[in-house]
Amino acid sequence: MNEKQQSILNELLSNIDLKYNTMFLELAEYAISLGYTPVRSKTIDVNIDFRKNKFKKTILKLEAKEQKHAGLKYGERDKPGLRMRFFAAKEYSDIFNNGIKNVIEEYDGRYTGCYGCGRCDGSEGYTFIYPDGRKVYRCGSELISVFDFTEKDVPEIKKLLKIQDDYYVEKLGS
Repeated sequence: MNEKQQSILNELLSNIDLKYNTMFLELAEYAISLGYTPVRSKTIDVNIDFRKNKFKKTILKLEAKEQKHAGLKYGERDKPGLRMRFFAAKEYSDIFNNGIKNVIEEYDGRYTGCYGCGRCDGSEGYTFIYPDGRKVYRCGSELISVFDFTEKDVPEIKKLLKIQDDYYVEKLGS
């Protein structure tokens, strides 16, 4: 990690609860090792996108404040936010599945399906299956917020980031 990257990351780490610092540092270092550059978002709140310019893709976003969900307002809990892209993975645990469900239900199912943006053939997304068997597709162009993550989720987060990066490398070139 170079000095500029360390400075960007230090700004975020100084704005979140200390208990998340080790986890966020590990995820940041991992994203950097995959070739993603931390870029400070131009927002009041401290948010860092991990973007690979060669692909023009963001794979991970670490945020000082958690996104709204489950009746909670933006930043209501003293927890940082984590958003990521992982549609290339075919299997993942409930914490990630719940993130997909949240984004579908946050807008009462209005922003589902393929948006027809032309960035893909409609295959880059997530399918959420409800208990009644109903399937809802969510476009993968947006990052998915992951809530209530803990240190024990870090290995799976890293695995999903690697699967997503491998997908981009194969599809868009190294």
